[in-house]
Amino acid sequence: MAFDLSGLGISEISSVGHALSGSADDYANDPQLELAWAMKTMNYAETHMKLIQSVDAVQLRLTKEDDAIHSVFAEMFANLKIDVIIEDDIKSEENKKVWREFCNKFEGKVEDYNFGTLLRLDVTKEYSDKNTTLVPRVQFLAIEIARNRSGLNTQHFKKGQSN
Repeated sequence: MAFDLSGLGISEISSVGHALSGSADDYANDPQLELAWAMKTMNYAETHMKLIQSVDAVQLRLTKEDDAIHSVFAEMFANLKIDVIIEDDIKSEENKKVWREFCNKFEGKVEDYNFGTLLRLDVTKEYSDKNTTLVPRVQFLAIEIARNRSGLNTQHFKKGQSN
């Protein structure tokens, strides 16, 4: 899952960071930008996996807004099964509307709230092509915070401790 960034200089990395923080409407499909976005997304996924393998996620806070995110998530998605996500439960046209309403509640409150982020579909597995889907960052946060608080991610900590 790692990408070699050693060939990039400080100014190039800074340019990529600046470009990634801009509006998507300002860009055409630039292969360099797409690669930078993919690298940032993969790095985020790798960091998240390492984090839940090294800390018991029950105690983990991902943002300063965890309590608010979890509260709204629990209210709006009380029946969503979070251990194994069925893509249609989060990506059907009907569900996208509800998720969009949820996500917009955190605009200006959660940094990069709508940045594309990889979400593991099955909590028991690590990130892989078959076990991920792309969601807005705040949707990822909501599901992972719920998984953390319910103890579903603790298995990765226990596995990390035994290695």
